[in-house]
Amino acid sequence: MYPTATGYDNLPAWFLRLTAPFFSLPLSHLINLSFLSHFIPPQWKIAIIRPKAKTKSPSQNADFRPISILPVLSRIVEKQIVQIFIYPTLNQAPFESLVSDQFAFRPTGSTSAAIISIIHHTQLLLKTNEYVSIISLDFSKAFDSVKHSALFDKISTLDIPDQIYNWLVEYHLERSHLTIFKGLSSSLLPINASIVQGSVLGPTNFSITGSDLHPAQPLNLMFKFADDTYLLTGSSQAHTIPSELHLISTWASTNNLILNSSKSKEMIIFRPRHQFDPPPPLPNITRVKTLKILGVILQDNLKLTAHIDHLTATCSSSFYAIRKLKTHGLSTSSIHNVTKATTIAKLMYASPSWWGLTLASDKERLERLLKRAKRLGYLEQSFPTVSELANVADAKLLFSILHNPKHVLHQLLPPLRPLSFHQLRPRAHNHTLPPKDNSQFIPRSLYKNIY
Repeated sequence: MYPTATGYDNLPAWFLRLTAPFFSLPLSHLINLSFLSHFIPPQWKIAIIRPKAKTKSPSQNADFRPISILPVLSRIVEKQIVQIFIYPTLNQAPFESLVSDQFAFRPTGSTSAAIISIIHHTQLLLKTNEYVSIISLDFSKAFDSVKHSALFDKISTLDIPDQIYNWLVEYHLERSHLTIFKGLSSSLLPINASIVQGSVLGPTNFSITGSDLHPAQPLNLMFKFADDTYLLTGSSQAHTIPSELHLISTWASTNNLILNSSKSKEMIIFRPRHQFDPPPPLPNITRVKTLKILGVILQDNLKLTAHIDHLTATCSSSFYAIRKLKTHGLSTSSIHNVTKATTIAKLMYASPSWWGLTLASDKERLERLLKRAKRLGYLEQSFPTVSELANVADAKLLFSILHNPKHVLHQLLPPLRPLSFHQLRPRAHNHTLPPKDNSQFIPRSLYKNIY
């Protein structure tokens, strides 16, 4: 509904699609004039907010997620700016290094890539440290409170034409929004901050906002996916954590954000069968045994049993809804498509990041779940097993990494092998094979795809 909903200009997406052959030329002319004169139609500066409940029984404003809807034409123009001007800049020096720890809103970024990188560096740190602290940082209303002046200062460093910069500044000025709920509409309320939720520019703007947030100590690591920020610190650098948190809090204050310590969490990762004295808890930050990292539940012993428990429970409960659809006469092929789009998508979410850490007994539980879906008729009998789906996902991601030097995970690949003068049969890749480790994505997938 929301991606194609009508904005404040009342131009529906279906109308624009049907009339594109007639209106595309004059519209493109008007859009070019908009860029040259940095004039933006007032309707494009108004967002319609449609609250969506986050809980089953919402009782207060915080129980709703504000879904902002902008005019379709505005989103089309924003998409062109992002793809033509901003994305290429993010892949160029010096800005490329500034956003190297940001995995969201980049051409090759994804939650899978972010989780893979976090686990990869955690295991590297464990080789030289007794334990590793993962601190999940929470910024209150991050997207709603970014200061425009700070954002404009950072956008000015991008290698983009002046008229595009002026257009972006004008785009953020004198904005407003209104809320529509149960047929009732509020009055317009001006916006003097935020990165404009619901816009195409918004996510990229947040990446630019966080481009100057980095650890003070080079041995500490930071990983960001939009406003989800994770700080990794080995035991040898545990004494630097308070100063790192102070630096992050100062950065947040400068950008009109608030670091919410009460919702931030710390987890101590340790090597299996290794005895050590855990450090004292951090002030105002809760220490946990399991931590949900971008939708994947990781345990402090780097196991995924809690995540598999969650997957089997949620996927099993989805069978109830599918059974209802089946009893109401939905065709067999449609049932199969619904199951793949819901249960299977949930089951295999970010599988390259956690498949190698999963115990054999937990993998068997997933296979039994898939067999049950086939037995109930929710999937065709020829549907692949969970292991086959995981292998396909691994191969696809590895192919993207190998063939794109700009991929966010390309730096994790081992060096290339020296060229040989002998005529050997072709290989799937020419990288040096690292020590075999099935728990990590890169070694596991490289060994699987030698030929």
